[in-house]
Amino acid sequence: MTVRVAFDEDECQLIARLACADISSVEEVEKTFIDLNIALSKIDENLGNSDICFFLVELKAKGVRPGYGAFDPYEGANSLGAGNPWKVFCPPFWTKACSLPHLRQRAKDYMRRVEHTLKLAATHSRSTDSLWEDDETQFGQPLATHLALLDIEFVPDLVRLLPMWDPGHDVHIQGAISEIVEKHGVRAETEALLTTFTEWSGSDELITS
Repeated sequence: MTVRVAFDEDECQLIARLACADISSVEEVEKTFIDLNIALSKIDENLGNSDICFFLVELKAKGVRPGYGAFDPYEGANSLGAGNPWKVFCPPFWTKACSLPHLRQRAKDYMRRVEHTLKLAATHSRSTDSLWEDDETQFGQPLATHLALLDIEFVPDLVRLLPMWDPGHDVHIQGAISEIVEKHGVRAETEALLTTFTEWSGSDELITS
């Protein structure tokens, strides 16, 4: 298994590409988590490069077509093409990982690793606030949203990531949080998410709507 790094000059986007040979195999899923962490390390190494505006982890799995996860921010009406961050993180891989306790822990550990990358990005003098996958999607947002919708246990991960994103240019977070609250109901985890959103955005529009 390998991680390949490519730079899309037209999109100013660095893409770390990797693949899972078989998402039905626990062993292959575990191996893929090793590569996922390597992919983040490669992104970390390039955070100081001012020519790169966007960073993307592209995960493929044999026999799995790219597609939206639990949240579709474009409601099926987008034209972003092959590099759509909401499709390329391989939602079925993460759904599989969440189905088994020890793999779910690997997913939680990976979200902590995403948090590390966002904190590291904040130490660089980048031209944009926070870190982005494309010009509408904050780094880690598609995966964090998918996991939070799949399992209430991942909502605290989204709560931790939210303050590290840029509230001034966000596009998708209100719709995502609305769906998360609708899915899981009002409970401690979603209340914390709503409170963090209000503090982060400076608006209670989501809560009062």
